[in-house]
Amino acid sequence: MTATATETVERVFKPIQQFTRGWMMNPDTDRYGREELGLTESRQFWVVGRAGVLGSCPTDVAVGAIAFVAPHIVTPAWENLPAGLTHLDIAHHYQSRIVAWGAEALTGFDPDRLERIDGLGRRVIDAAPASLGALFTGWRAMPIPDAVGPRVALTTHILREMRGAAHIAAITALGLTPLDAVLASTNAPPRTGPAYAEQMGFTGPFRDLDEIRDRRLQAEALTASALEPYFAQLSPAELADFGELVESTRNAIDM
Repeated sequence: MTATATETVERVFKPIQQFTRGWMMNPDTDRYGREELGLTESRQFWVVGRAGVLGSCPTDVAVGAIAFVAPHIVTPAWENLPAGLTHLDIAHHYQSRIVAWGAEALTGFDPDRLERIDGLGRRVIDAAPASLGALFTGWRAMPIPDAVGPRVALTTHILREMRGAAHIAAITALGLTPLDAVLASTNAPPRTGPAYAEQMGFTGPFRDLDEIRDRRLQAEALTASALEPYFAQLSPAELADFGELVESTRNAIDM
């Protein structure tokens, strides 16, 4: 079987999003941040864990890198770290949760299949320029685990940050704000609309979604288009293989 870069970008988008929710939305991840690190602000481990690869940069830099979370959520999380911890320290702790999830959730899978996911995914990641986005590039520079399950977890995380970087550029190019993108998200409820915007820390009144719905769809297409050259580093047969492996592996994980 063969596939195009366009088909594969679309095919792996949702499975990779769902993969990463395995640790992003896992209560054990939040518990680790609170009990082991002493984090106290709402979503602090998620915010600083992801953006901490940027180092101890100004708050606005972290706000811009994350984009789709309201500034008033990011600011206290970024500016109130426990004594003795840096932003990069917390990113390394966050990576430890990613790889721990991979070690546990992927332990029963065929190692050859996992090696194939990791190898193909890393070729896509390595093909992208650093200019795609600082958060993506920061995560690409993080240490790579030895074991294949943890490596696959980290690779899927970087692929998600890669798409996130392209998506920020796409919505900006189309004159949309991060709030617009959240409001008119193309995800199924409840990850769209005013309730989802409030969940991400934004407050109303919100604009009429009909004003931005078409551009929001265009932003999805532009995001995919921006990623296609990096997926095109794989052959048509490899693209089909990568899409099938990512999709079937995700579907076999109970989460």
